[in-house]
Amino acid sequence: MKKRLIGDALVYFIAPVVLFSIFKGESKIYSLMTTTMILIAYSMIIKYNQFRFNFSGLFFSIGYTFMQSLKIGLNEPYHIYIYNIYCLIIVSIVIVILNLVDRNIFKQIYIDILKILNFSQIQIINSIKKNNLYKEFYKLTSIVIIHILILILVKSHSVFSLGKTGYLNNLNIEASICIIFFIGEAVLISKFIKNTKYILTKSNIKNIKFVTNESKIININKYKNINK
Repeated sequence: MKKRLIGDALVYFIAPVVLFSIFKGESKIYSLMTTTMILIAYSMIIKYNQFRFNFSGLFFSIGYTFMQSLKIGLNEPYHIYIYNIYCLIIVSIVIVILNLVDRNIFKQIYIDILKILNFSQIQIINSIKKNNLYKEFYKLTSIVIIHILILILVKSHSVFSLGKTGYLNNLNIEASICIIFFIGEAVLISKFIKNTKYILTKSNIKNIKFVTNESKIININKYKNINK
């Protein structure tokens, strides 16, 4: 199971970032081609051999690849910097929309990880309901959104106030903000893993009964027979 988890992390998260960081400028077209082939091949393999899809991994890798592919024609660092601001705005909007339609990104990551560990969809959903994990998912999402919004504000200030000649003066501030939020996000994630660790054992998750919001149905005929 650990091999599946490592494989998904390498293909969907690490490979796109590494490939697009290796090639620069118009040479990024090779990153685009290589990443696309790897994603298609690996997704087909796990679909037919393991009967699953990693939706969060696909969402990240496709989104990251698409955004990086649009950057291929940009050579001016200043224009790339502005483009990155637009990307952050789009990412924040997408995260908010996913929350509104009950498709929280951290919830989906949790589901995908448990599927890798061979838990059924019913077991996973009921573990979320039984332990009220929705609050934790939205807490993590909120701090990520705040992180992105602050970066957007700082970068926008650099572009509009400092201009093309001084937009890099705030890089230290941007780095400090990222470090602070990464530490906060890491702490929340570690607490989440610690608090829900017992759920990840099969003996516990299999004992979780089906949780539903529907009202219980009373068998009238059963009570009629008892009163006879």
